[in-house]
Amino acid sequence: MIPRAPSTSAFSYAAYRRFWFSNLAMVFAMQFRFIGSGWLVHELTDSPFWLGVPGLVSAVVTILLTVPGGALADRFDTRRLLVVGRATSGLLHLALAIVTVTGVVEVWMVIVWAALTGVTAAVTSPAGNALLPRLIDRAAMPSAVALSSSIWSAMRIIGPAAAGILIAAIGIGTAFFVTATGFAISTGLIASLRLEPARDSATEHEGMFAGVGYILRNRIFLATIGLSFFTSIFGRSYVVLLPIFADEVLHEGVRGFGYLEAAAGIGALLGTLAIMRIKPGRHVGATMIWSAVLFGCWVAAFAASRSLPLSLGLLFAGAFFSAIYLNLGMTTLQLLVPNELRGRVMGVWSLTWFLSSAGGFVAATAAEFLGAPLSVALGALAVAGFGVVVFLSFPEIRHLPPHTELATARS
Repeated sequence: MIPRAPSTSAFSYAAYRRFWFSNLAMVFAMQFRFIGSGWLVHELTDSPFWLGVPGLVSAVVTILLTVPGGALADRFDTRRLLVVGRATSGLLHLALAIVTVTGVVEVWMVIVWAALTGVTAAVTSPAGNALLPRLIDRAAMPSAVALSSSIWSAMRIIGPAAAGILIAAIGIGTAFFVTATGFAISTGLIASLRLEPARDSATEHEGMFAGVGYILRNRIFLATIGLSFFTSIFGRSYVVLLPIFADEVLHEGVRGFGYLEAAAGIGALLGTLAIMRIKPGRHVGATMIWSAVLFGCWVAAFAASRSLPLSLGLLFAGAFFSAIYLNLGMTTLQLLVPNELRGRVMGVWSLTWFLSSAGGFVAATAAEFLGAPLSVALGALAVAGFGVVVFLSFPEIRHLPPHTELATARS
């Protein structure tokens, strides 16, 4: 009998389906956290300064601890790390819900809570990425990466509106109970996974920063993670400055802001779905690079637009191509990274995502002196320029084998 080829659809694997629904429960619950914490701080302080402090504290803690979190993912069982991390997050949200509902909450409690949630994020993000290859065959990795990404894209469209409506109906304190429940469901689904034991890590890679050294020595990893870094620090500045574009540039107010957010979310979701349907084959490297270049060009054009319909189309296109190259990059890393370094390398990849908070600060500071349109345009063109440099200077990326060959080579 001829053995069946492994399925290329991640949803055909029961373990991945359970993992996917656990992430769906968590990401949906986090919409209540994002909106509820902001409103809570606003009610407690009525201060724009304090409004940004919890997010900044959480981001700084996560950025500082993500690389150590990746080292933990290489040293300990990733499923257990996820269970402990998500269970702890659920308890933290439950505690905040209790002090909010009872009326004893103070702003310092929210800041401490934000710092602790930053710790759990630093542990769970690398662990989740490192767990992925244990759930599926390597042939299904492109599908798994895209499906996981689609959760965040879809929630960007519907999550904030749904959370805002429900918070208005049930109150801020109850909203944190919803978040705690979401984390509890997510924890239960991860705990119920039955997986083969992970192979022991190689002893020659004991250092916490071994993943960083590997990335610096491997030009494919350096270029791919570099694209993610440039996107977070420079390219995603438009996300932070969208309210200014909606109000002061396009003169459309909060309604226009909602339309712009939706356009970007729909573009990211459709870009994620497109990469699942249209396999780049032998052009995977070129597709990744030129999608980054097109992302930068479309977002720079958005910065110059003064028409709402045109801005919506340009933002949709930018988010569409952003989803393509970031998904291709994540899949490439997952297929090429050595198992003994997976947690630490994926920890650095996660770090580039968390740096978007720093990128937002850079963009907002630049906008004070240059204006929002020029600040966004320069950031987007920096991503496009880096993409051109990668294309010209990194032949390893241009000649990257198809993901199907990478999956077969190391299976």
